[in-house]
Amino acid sequence: MKTKNKFYWNKDTIKYFVEMYELNDFASISKSILQFIITDCDTTENTIQELFNDLITKVESKIKY
Repeated sequence: MKTKNKFYWNKDTIKYFVEMYELNDFASISKSILQFIITDCDTTENTIQELFNDLITKVESKIKY
């Protein structure tokens, strides 16, 4: 069984995307998170998909529906 990777995300990054959700829809922040990962994150050790999944999960956990 493969263990799930845990990544460190700056609290301000998570807060930024949570606040973006409050102004937009989920599809919009999903695109923004993907763009952030592609342009600003180091993807040499982990795939874009792994980073995206982890960050979107952390953002979702902070959104108050």
